[in-house]
Order: sequence, then C-alpha cells, then structure tokens
Amino acid sequence: MKAIFFDLDDTLYDQVQPFQEAYNRTFSSITDIPILDLFKKSREYSDKVFSLTESGEMSLEKMHQDRMMNAFNHFGYTITTDEADAFQQSYKEHQYKVSLIPEMKNILEYLSSKGVPVYITTNGPSAHQRSKLESLNLVQWIQANQVYISSEMGYAKPQKEYFEYVNRKTNTSHEHSLIVGDSFENDIIGAHHAGWSSIWINTKNKAKAIETIQPTYETNSYQQLEKLIKELY
Repeated sequence: MKAIFFDLDDTLYDQVQPFQEAYNRTFSSITDIPILDLFKKSREYSDKVFSLTESGEMSLEKMHQDRMMNAFNHFGYTITTDEADAFQQSYKEHQYKVSLIPEMKNILEYLSSKGVPVYITTNGPSAHQRSKLESLNLVQWIQANQVYISSEMGYAKPQKEYFEYVNRKTNTSHEHSLIVGDSFENDIIGAHHAGWSSIWINTKNKAKAIETIQPTYETNSYQQLEKLIKELY
C-alpha cells in the first residue's frame, strides 16, 4: 500500500492566520499592504536562505529579521530590526495556537479508517516544529516517531537524501510514496528527484518554479484535496 507523507506548514494548517495576527499586533498602522502578498514575499526570502540556517551559516534570528525587512522593503516600507524581532515573537506565539484545517482532519480520519500509513515530513528547527504539531493535536493519527524534521535528520527537503532517509526509516519504497505539500520547491521538486508521487496544494495560486517539473496532482482547495485522496485510497 502506498504511504502518504504530509508537509506541516501551510499544509496541515494555514500559516497566514498566525502571520495576520502578528501583523495586526505589530504593524497595525500600515494598512495598504496586502497581507497575503507580504506573507508570500517573506517566504520567498526565507526559502532562499533556508539552507544557510540549516548549516549554521546564518542564525535563525538573522533570517527572521531579514525576511521581514526585505519583504517590507519590496512594498516601499523600511522597518527596524527591533520591529522585525517584535513581529517574530508575536508570530511564534500565534504559531503555537494554530488549528488543523477541517478538511485535513477529515482526510486523516479517512486514511486512519483505511489503515493507510501516514507520516509528517517538514523542514525547520526540531522544538519549534514539534510545538506546532502538539498544538494541532495529531496524536490520534500520528505519533512522534512518524514525524521527520530536517534539523533532526541532517538533510532537508528538497534534497534527494532527505527522501531516501525517510524511505529507509519507514521501510517504504519511493514508488509507493506520495507527498502532500504546498511548497513547489521543497515538496514537489524534491519528490520528483526522489521518484515519489506528489500532490501540490496550490491554494495561493503560485507559479511553478520550474515549468518542466510537474506534480503528479495539483489541487487548488482543500475540498479538492479531500476528494482526490478519497479517490486514490
């Protein structure tokens, strides 16, 4: 049976929600920037330097500052490192209060009823990611040893070695592995090179980073995702 691997951020929960809450607390006086666009821009900057934070060449604090300062600069605003730090602190607090997307709950309950092996694959710092997972209350479907976090492994998506490591540890094969994620760069490109199938959750209508690489499936809503998974399994 094909195992299914879910990304965490912007897959199991909506990352824009805690971002919006932190923005309202820190930058309430700036009202002419579309929050979704600012979020996307901040993610672009953090994705570019993620490997540097994993290797220790850049601190997480510096990355968090730079991604917000650069994102605001894109929209013609200059913020200070103190403002970026205040935003990050608030953002972190709200990330530990996130909720599972309703359709994702339906999906996990469905897969559990079918006996499908389910795992989490995510990039990021161990304690930070596990705290978010705890807030999502996934224990009825996914145990701690079914979670694969880049900082605990020595590899990160989209490295082929990350996917090969997960296959070894879960006793699964690449041809029977399906990843579900929002990041084209990390989830879809990584899966492509590792020989995994993929479902790209593209609810924010992002462009493909590489036109020659295609996800196995693409959905633009969680309703579509739930329907697709019930068709596949």
